[in-house]
Amino acid sequence: MEKERKTKTLATVALIVAVLGLTVAFAAMSTTLTINGTAEVNTASWDIHFENLQSAVTTGDATETTAPTIQMGADDKPDSKIGDFKVQLTKPGDSITYTFDVVNDGTIDATLGTFTKGTPQCTSLAEPVVENDATIVCDNLKFELTYTDGGTPVAQDDTLNRGETKNLTLKVSFEGDELPTDDVSITGLDVTMKYDQK
Repeated sequence: MEKERKTKTLATVALIVAVLGLTVAFAAMSTTLTINGTAEVNTASWDIHFENLQSAVTTGDATETTAPTIQMGADDKPDSKIGDFKVQLTKPGDSITYTFDVVNDGTIDATLGTFTKGTPQCTSLAEPVVENDATIVCDNLKFELTYTDGGTPVAQDDTLNRGETKNLTLKVSFEGDELPTDDVSITGLDVTMKYDQK
């Protein structure tokens, strides 16, 4: 019996040693993976604005009664508005043209996310109102905003990459061969260009 107990004790000790040996063997085969790193965000700047507004170029009897200026825009960004121009067109063939730059002085590429060009609205100034006069003028009025180089119309999704300058031409012209009988007021000569990060 004593011998049997010794055998059981030895067997139990051998089993414990074997289990401990397996644990050490599994521990010896383990691997630790580590990922280390750092990051930083470099300063970027967003600066898209107007520059170099040129004096009006007129054709025919067109005249400029109020010259436009580059101003602070509605979002309190300097040089982001060209405003308050007033012109007079007298006969077919008259036109007035302004050229200016849109500049990306920032460090981020941009795309023209929203582009809205107004639709001219014509109103007869005669008393009584002569509706036909307004129709004659609006049917023969052209209001265009194009890239000076090539004459392509400005459009949504156009790009303006960092450091890039594009020269634009704004033109109002009266074409056709019919004249109104009295003066006509024209409104709606507005353009909104909202650039977004590309």
